[in-house]
Amino acid sequence: MRTAHFIENVGQWTDPMVRFGLRSRGLAAAFCDSTVSIRLAQGTGSAVAAERRGSLEPFEPDLNHRISGAGGSSDPVGSASLLVTFPGSNSVRPVGATPRAAKFNFFVGGPDRSAVAAAPSFGSIVYHDLYEGIDLHLMAGDGGALKYEFHCAPGADYTQVRIRYDGIESLSIDERGDLCIETTMGQLRDRAPVVWQADASKSRCARFRLIDSFTYTIDVPGTVDPRLPLTIDPEIEWMIYLGGSGADVTLQVVLDAFGNALASGNSASLDFVGGNNSNHGGDWDSTAVKVSPSGELLWMTYLGGSGDDRGRGIAVNPQNRIFVSGFTSSPDFEGRANSYHGGDHDTYLLELDGEGALQWMKYFGGTGDDRGRVVTLTEQGEAMITGETSSADFVGGRNAYHGGDWDAFVLKTDLSGEVQWTTYFGGSDADLGYTMGIDAHNDVFLTGYTWSTDFAGRTNANYGGCDCFVLKFKATGDLAWMSYFGGSLDDETWSIAVDARGEAVAAGRTASTDFVGSNNQYLGGPSCGVVFKVSASGALQWMTYFGGSGEDGARNIILDPRGHALVTGHTDSIDFEGRINEPAGGPNDGHLLRIDPWGSLLWMMYLGGSSLDFEFGIVLDGEDHVLVAGRSTSSDFLGRINSHRGGLDGTLTRVRLERSDPRLSVDAACPEGGPITITWSDATPGSNVALVFARGLGSFTIPPQYPCAGTTLGLNADQIQVAFQGGAGVDGSRRVGANAGPNACGGYLQLLDLATCATSDVARVE
Repeated sequence: MRTAHFIENVGQWTDPMVRFGLRSRGLAAAFCDSTVSIRLAQGTGSAVAAERRGSLEPFEPDLNHRISGAGGSSDPVGSASLLVTFPGSNSVRPVGATPRAAKFNFFVGGPDRSAVAAAPSFGSIVYHDLYEGIDLHLMAGDGGALKYEFHCAPGADYTQVRIRYDGIESLSIDERGDLCIETTMGQLRDRAPVVWQADASKSRCARFRLIDSFTYTIDVPGTVDPRLPLTIDPEIEWMIYLGGSGADVTLQVVLDAFGNALASGNSASLDFVGGNNSNHGGDWDSTAVKVSPSGELLWMTYLGGSGDDRGRGIAVNPQNRIFVSGFTSSPDFEGRANSYHGGDHDTYLLELDGEGALQWMKYFGGTGDDRGRVVTLTEQGEAMITGETSSADFVGGRNAYHGGDWDAFVLKTDLSGEVQWTTYFGGSDADLGYTMGIDAHNDVFLTGYTWSTDFAGRTNANYGGCDCFVLKFKATGDLAWMSYFGGSLDDETWSIAVDARGEAVAAGRTASTDFVGSNNQYLGGPSCGVVFKVSASGALQWMTYFGGSGEDGARNIILDPRGHALVTGHTDSIDFEGRINEPAGGPNDGHLLRIDPWGSLLWMMYLGGSSLDFEFGIVLDGEDHVLVAGRSTSSDFLGRINSHRGGLDGTLTRVRLERSDPRLSVDAACPEGGPITITWSDATPGSNVALVFARGLGSFTIPPQYPCAGTTLGLNADQIQVAFQGGAGVDGSRRVGANAGPNACGGYLQLLDLATCATSDVARVE
C-alpha cells in the first residue's frame, strides 16, 4: 500500500506561497495560505471512475506550477487543474501534523528548482482557525483521495464554512446526498458528511448544501451543543460482495505487508467469482480471498474435501505466508500431510502462498469433536489456535480433559504445523474458547464463555447462567489466572484485544441487566452488546453496555494506537445509542462502533442494506481506516462497488474513521477544592502534553517563543498558566490526580498536544 506524505517546502519549490506539497495516485496538490491547488491526471487509455474518488492513474506533475485561476488552458492533455478556496475565511498558513519519519531529497536542477536534502514530511496538515474557532484538517487517503474534516471549538459557528471549487464544470448533489464534482476528466464524489460531538448521543447525519454552481456549505440538522466541540465528517469508502450464486460468508480479515486484505470464510457456491480452483464438494468449503487496497478481488481459493469444511481464522506473517484455521469433517482434505483423527470434526491449519496456492494442511484433534477457530501468530512465527473440543485424547495434550460437553483448548505449532503442545482449559460443564490476544511479554489472553462453576484457575465465582471468561497463560501453556465476568443471566464473549499497557478489552453480548461493574444501564431488548476491560491480573476495569431496544451483539474487537476500541457486530435496533446514520432498512444490520479508553461510546455506524446483514471480522488499515468482513443478503449494501452475487454473499467494507483531537474531562470536588482527577485521550501516543489553566474562557494565541506558537486556546489570555506538563501515555490517554484549592473551582482546563499542537475541548473545574 502506497503511503502519501505532505512534504514541507523548505526551498525545493521556489514559489514561496507553496507551504506543503503532496503527490499521490492521480493528483498533485500545493497547499498555500487558505488555498489548495490540485492537479488531476489520467493515464493513457484509462478512464475516470465515477463513484470512486481519486481512482485516476498515477502521474508526477511539477509542483512549481501553482494554479493561479480557474480552469487552465495550459494543462496537458488528460489533466485538470482545480483551485479550492474558502470564502470569508481568515488568511491562515497550514502547519504540519502527525510528523512522519520519512525525509525527502530533491536534487533535480533547473531554473525553478533548488537542491534540498531531508525535507520533512507529515501525515496530515492543519489550517488552524481558518474560520473563527474552526480548524481544517487535511489527510491523504489511499488511492489518491484528499480528505478533510472541520473541527469546531465549543461555541464556534459552523455555518461560517464555505468551500469553493474553481476550474470545474459544476457541482451537484445526488439522491444519496453525495457531492458530485464535474471536471473535464469526469466526475469526482464526496460522500455525504456526518458530524459528532464529544457526547456520542449528539452525533448525526449532516448534508451538503449548494450556494451556487461552484460553492457549497454543510448543514447540521438539529441542535448543536455549544459546550462541546463539533467534528464534521467516518464514511464508507467502498464495499465489495464476495461469493457466487450460493451461500457465502466472510468471517475474519487481516492485512499483508502490501496493504492487501486477506479474508477467511465459507462457501456453498460452485461459481465463486475469482476462484483459482474448484469447489471440493460437501455442504461447505472453506475459503480464502485476497482483495487489493482499492477493493479489487485478486484471487479466491476453495479449501477442503468431500465433507463439511469451515474456515474461521486467518493470519499472515512478514514473509507473506498465509495461515488459515477452522474445522472439517473431510478425511480427504486437499493438501493434507497427516490423517484425520476421527469424531465429528477435526481442527485444521493450512498454509497458502501469496497467490493463494495451498502449501500444506494438517489435522489436529482426537476421537471427539474438535472445532478450531482463531489462529494467532507469535513473534517467532509459531501458530496458536483456540477453539473447543470434546476429545479427551487431543493429540499433544499437556494436561487432562476437565469434563463436560466441551473444553476450551489452545494448540501451539511450529512454522510447519508440527504440534508443540495442546492445553485444555475449563471445568466440569461446557467451556468454549473463541479468540486470543498476545501482550508484549508473550503472555496470552484467551476469552470465550462457560457454564462451568468450577473453571480451573478461577480467581472469582460464577455469576449465574453462562458467564464470559478471560484467562491468561504463559507462552508455555501454563495458566496464570482465570476470571468470570457477567451477571445473573447468560453472558458471552467472542473477541479480545490487548492494549499497550498489557491489559485486555473484550467484546460480546449479554442478557444480564446486572452485569457486574457496568458504567451505564442495560439498554433493553433480548440482548445488549458488551465491552469490558480487564487488567493484567484479571481485575475488571470497566464494562459498557451498547445497543438499543432490539437484539445487539459484538463479534469482533480491535484497538487503535490511541487505545480506542473498534467493535463490529449485528443489531436489529433502530434506536442504537450513539448512531451517526440511520438503519439501512432491513431486519438486521451490521454495525461498527468506537469506544474510548475509558469505556464511553463515541459513535456507532450501521452497515448494510435493506435485507439481512451481519459483521464479524475487523482489521485496522493504517491510522484512519478499518476493513470489516461479514455477510449479507442485501443487494443494495451502502457503498457497494460491484453487484450482489447470490442469496447470501460475503462482504468486505472499507470505512474511513474520524481523526480526533484530544479529549479532556475533569472530576473535581468543588466548591471546597481537594482531590481532582483529570482524564484525557486521543493525544499522540508516547508524546508530551501540557495542561493549561485559566479562570475564564476567551481566546489566547501562543506567542512565537513558545512551543506550538500560533495555536489558539479557548482560554482567557490574562489568567493563563501551565498546570501540568508531561507524558501523554503510551496510547495517548492518561489519568492524572492532584489536589486543587478552592480557587481552582470554576476555572477551565485545556490540553495541548505538544507533538501536533492539537488542542482538546475546554473542561470546566466544577
